[in-house]
Amino acid sequence: MDATLAALQARQTLEKMNRLRDDVRTFATHAGTLNVTSNDLDSRLLLQEADKLLQKLGAARNDFRSAQSNIDSLSRALPSAVPSRGGMSPAAQWVPQLRAGSKQFAEAVGDAEKKLHRLYDAATMGMSRPNRAASAPDNIFDILVNFSEALTRWIEHRKRVQHK
Repeated sequence: MDATLAALQARQTLEKMNRLRDDVRTFATHAGTLNVTSNDLDSRLLLQEADKLLQKLGAARNDFRSAQSNIDSLSRALPSAVPSRGGMSPAAQWVPQLRAGSKQFAEAVGDAEKKLHRLYDAATMGMSRPNRAASAPDNIFDILVNFSEALTRWIEHRKRVQHK
């Protein structure tokens, strides 16, 4: 592999790793914000949002895994000889940055997982509160269930009124 091509791939890999790390930090911040406001939000919607964040985190991990798989091959492909014009060798320049990027991503994922776990705990506790208000139905099945419950209550009410 050409040294210039290897350096370009190293730069692109590092940019991708940094972008994914920033995305994960954004997920973590969003989860933390939702957790702070969890008492004011419907717990069912909170669980749905936590599921979406978890899916995004999983996708970011998969993307990162594909970028990380290039690190070893790039480390071998980057020349370790000092260029004739002076400065650092490409290997000395890129390999530590790539390894640091991997470590930073792992730390960001750990933080995001902790915040998502707290968000799931808050949403689960909210779902089990006795004074929890139900959210509006968002699909035909929920609408039918709500309608049948209302119809059942109305029939029971009518039976009680007639027996009095």
